[in-house]
Amino acid sequence: MTEVHVITAFADHPAAGNPAAVCLTGGPADPAWMQSVARRMNLSETAFLHRIDQDFSLRWFTPTTEVELCGHATLASAFVLWETGALPTAEPARFQTLSGELTCRRDGHWITMDFPASPVRPWSAPAGLAADLGGPIVASFTTGMDHLVEVADETVLRRLRPDWAALARLGQRGVIATCRSADPRWDFVSRFFAPAIGVNEDPVTGSTHCALAPFWAARLGRTTLTGYQASARGGTVRVEVRGQRVVLGGKAVRLDRVVLPE
Repeated sequence: MTEVHVITAFADHPAAGNPAAVCLTGGPADPAWMQSVARRMNLSETAFLHRIDQDFSLRWFTPTTEVELCGHATLASAFVLWETGALPTAEPARFQTLSGELTCRRDGHWITMDFPASPVRPWSAPAGLAADLGGPIVASFTTGMDHLVEVADETVLRRLRPDWAALARLGQRGVIATCRSADPRWDFVSRFFAPAIGVNEDPVTGSTHCALAPFWAARLGRTTLTGYQASARGGTVRVEVRGQRVVLGGKAVRLDRVVLPE
């Protein structure tokens, strides 16, 4: 039997944020088995972790593939370690991942994560990208892993209705759409579309904020910002740019515990 914890990250109530599945294993697991569990859970990410000395190995799978970096499932994994007693709440959670070492810490009701920054560079978007997204584009950039497009305002952002098949053919993980926020609670707003990895629209994406944080910090002249991901569920992400690193902050709520038959 396999026990899986379902946590919604970047949320303070169950109807918001991004649900992730977290599975603690006794040691290294077979990738095919991990992929099968992720497919059965059918969430945007399923995390698998096991202890390595004082740290934990952490891998992330969408329903269709393994990914190199995932913020919300990392936050969910740290939450599970502290909530289950696998790690004392006063201790940081250190993860060894395909993106290097990642560290999570408790900060009251918030969890902070230290991630590598993903600065953008200009990108010549294909002529049909605006039509594929369903709205006009102001500027286009890329991180190498994702494309980032700036749109004029929140009205445009929230009305985007992408052509999933067309976006999946772009050749990167996904497309981040963003603009300044019209709401004083947030500095910027975003959405993330990743049909190429089996996630048409991700509810709240920690890893995209590794690009959004330095992008908006440069434009707004501040290193500490608050973003809102405007999906149907929605979620708030605090960010702080520290040189080549970005500290992400969010809350988490338990949704369920599932026991899967072998």
